[in-house]
Amino acid sequence: VLVIRNTVPAAVATLTAVERQLPNPAWLFRVNGVVTLHHGRFSRQDRPILDSEVEIRLGKHRLPGPQIVVGTQTLEQSLDIDADVLITDLCPMDVLLQRIGRLHRHSRPARERPAAFRSAQVRVLTPAGDDLTAMLQRARHGLGRFHSGGGIYDDLRICEATREFIAARPIVSIPQDNRTLVEAATHSERIQALQMKKGQAWRLHGQQIEGETGAQRTLGHLHTLDVEQPFGETEFPRDVEVATRLGIRDRVVHFPSGLDGPFGLPLNELPIRAYLLPEGLNPDTEPTHIDRNDDHVSFRMGETPFRYSRLGLERLEDE
Repeated sequence: VLVIRNTVPAAVATLTAVERQLPNPAWLFRVNGVVTLHHGRFSRQDRPILDSEVEIRLGKHRLPGPQIVVGTQTLEQSLDIDADVLITDLCPMDVLLQRIGRLHRHSRPARERPAAFRSAQVRVLTPAGDDLTAMLQRARHGLGRFHSGGGIYDDLRICEATREFIAARPIVSIPQDNRTLVEAATHSERIQALQMKKGQAWRLHGQQIEGETGAQRTLGHLHTLDVEQPFGETEFPRDVEVATRLGIRDRVVHFPSGLDGPFGLPLNELPIRAYLLPEGLNPDTEPTHIDRNDDHVSFRMGETPFRYSRLGLERLEDE
């Protein structure tokens, strides 16, 4: 079983809930005997072994017996996974198809799959009442636009079109139906019809999304360099901040030698996403107040406390 949530907090909450309720903890994904999950907030030393263990347990030559792996979008990227059933948060159709691609990826004798799942099955988690309207005001479950703009899956129109289509057609054939599925959830005419049907709040949401997209395109165009100009004759703009790649504002912090992480591997380098860092933090800041406990490492970035454990990196409530 593969469980993919749209956000790290949701994935962590899912794993802890499953741990409490599962009759046989041996079914849970673990690394070096430690129950864990898969997402992007792990150290550069731990991430490779997490990837390797996922493929050992759900890959082409997977181990026999039940196995439950919980994680986020990292499970749909560059991993050769062959699961029998997928439980996933609602997401845009093209992303959903990427996740579904982790089901029945390899040909196997029927006896190697549970009888109930010899046809690939997906369970899509949707908000209560299948109603995404509340996410127009506040993003939740990775769905909706942040107040400052952007979001994980910020265009709720595409998410709603995806939900409507899979509700109407619960059985599909992949890859034969891929084009139909994607066009049903992303074609401009379909999106325009959906927002008109759902009313003023959805039309306003559409205007915000299209306005931000247009602004980003304009900004990108304004800051492209003229390829006809010899290098060095035109300076980069100095009065604006232009991101050149995703993650440009993220940080990699370093820990002293001799410190082990939750799986017994050295904790040397830990990436921290920009949105987790305190605002205005000096770019040269390194971790302080480092303390190794039985099952986690605690530290501070500036005055902000963090914890690194089998659940990955967590920013704690400011004290």
